[in-house]
Amino acid sequence: MSIVTLFGRWWTAFDYGILLPGLARLPMVQARSLARLRGRFYALIKRDWRTFSFADDQLYQRTFDVYKQLMPKATDAQCHARVALRYEAQSLEELEGACLPLCDISTWPLRVEGLEAVNALLATKPRIVLLTAHFGSSILGSTMLGCLGMPVLGMSSSVVDDPRVHPAIARFYRRKYAAITPYMNGGGIIDRQGNAAKFVRFLLRGGAVGIVGDLPPDPGEQPLVKMFLGKQRGFAPGAVKLAEMTGAKILAYVCVYSGGEYVLRFSAPEQDPYQFIEEAIRSEPSQWWAADLLPLLPEYSND
Repeated sequence: MSIVTLFGRWWTAFDYGILLPGLARLPMVQARSLARLRGRFYALIKRDWRTFSFADDQLYQRTFDVYKQLMPKATDAQCHARVALRYEAQSLEELEGACLPLCDISTWPLRVEGLEAVNALLATKPRIVLLTAHFGSSILGSTMLGCLGMPVLGMSSSVVDDPRVHPAIARFYRRKYAAITPYMNGGGIIDRQGNAAKFVRFLLRGGAVGIVGDLPPDPGEQPLVKMFLGKQRGFAPGAVKLAEMTGAKILAYVCVYSGGEYVLRFSAPEQDPYQFIEEAIRSEPSQWWAADLLPLLPEYSND
């Protein structure tokens, strides 16, 4: 193992095992400022946990290319600045994940938009599938779904259990998922792989299931094709399948930090959930810290 690899593994253990939990213990204004600096550092060296784990050296370039696509009139310098803000957004989201086991999130300032329409919908049928994206404060948004007053079950991915992922990162994510459970009104977070029947039974009993929807389909899976960011693109179809099997309505939500408070926004019942997510991305593209996923979504002809 090379010196560079050894240093990278040491740094990852320090970063996720000591630095992020240490930041989470600071006053939030200071913690957020330092988390932004951490994000700037990662933008400078063009790395994040997936680069450390999977040797994905093209992540920065893919993200840059996406911003060039979303902002065709922007200069290269402006797109690089956007990418740096994307690394800041991811670092802040990871700080929030580190706060979950250490803080009472229910005391944090929260404003909810669109809740009345969601509650009216749930009054007619108490089951709902909620689509979101790797955008803004997505993990905190999951904890704040408790405002619906019903059990909430969130989907996670087992990707962090991949043997290539540093154990410190796997522990960080599993600790974060476990800390969400008390806010889910009797629900929790479980892996999406191999648990389809659990999600169906949960919805049929009455509840909300939160799904990250900006993922490509698995190999051999029939994609859900939607117009998204200017092209017909294929997505993992799990949310639609789950809604069809249970008769649940699909809505979307995002959570962002704005003006010293968290804002949880729900789509309107009549709005296409992918359109809602697209509008959020277009309004704040740097908050989509998984923008590098866009080239991985298969494209289809508009014919």
